Amino acid sequence: MHHHTIIALAAIALFVPAAHASIDRGPDFIEPGDTGSSRDTAKDVKTEAGGTISTISGSLGGGGFRGQGDYQDVYRIRISDASAFKISLKNSSFDIPDAMLFLFNENGNPIMASNNTDPENLDPVLNNADNAFFNEAGIYYLAITSAPSEARVQLTNGESVSLFNLVNNPFGTVGPAEGTGDFQWTSDWTAPDFDNFGSYLMLLDGVSSVPAPAGLALLGLGLLGGRRRRRS
Repeated sequence: MHHHTIIALAAIALFVPAAHASIDRGPDFIEPGDTGSSRDTAKDVKTEAGGTISTISGSLGGGGFRGQGDYQDVYRIRISDASAFKISLKNSSFDIPDAMLFLFNENGNPIMASNNTDPENLDPVLNNADNAFFNEAGIYYLAITSAPSEARVQLTNGESVSLFNLVNNPFGTVGPAEGTGDFQWTSDWTAPDFDNFGSYLMLLDGVSSVPAPAGLALLGLGLLGGRRRRRS
């Protein structure tokens, strides 16, 4: 094939999973550029129309000197139905080979994480059936990483502590490691597998669009009211 034809076909293939998901579940939230790896650089998962968010598609690009590249993506999400909350991955030929998922509350406290669904399915899954890990709707932080990159905190004594201990709990959805529930995660990760990167498509249940900041929402209402007064 001609060089340009090959490039065009590759581009189409990359977008097929996202397009397919929008038909099955819709609407998609597509990673805008390179999503950050900390709470401070997390991207808000929202749409102009608001309402339910069914998928998040993006990629871990790898690269960087000594692995200081794109190996973790963090999103700020709104969980609207805690009992229905579930996140799984949809497979495609471009997927990251081995991923991990993490959830923190708005303060950064660890809530749940996953390495593999079970011995037969090595994709991670976050499942809060029967409110097993939390019961409140609200703002949370969702992270996907290149395994074995785990969330950790650095203690004042210099000790580094993994918040979920997925090495010893490799299957299903797990809660925080003993004694770490009150720690507040910000940005620290253990090292990834530097050759483990690729695209991902997360399937979401119980998640809605992050609302606009209160100040912007009030400003919008004020502008709308002004327009109505000028028209009357």
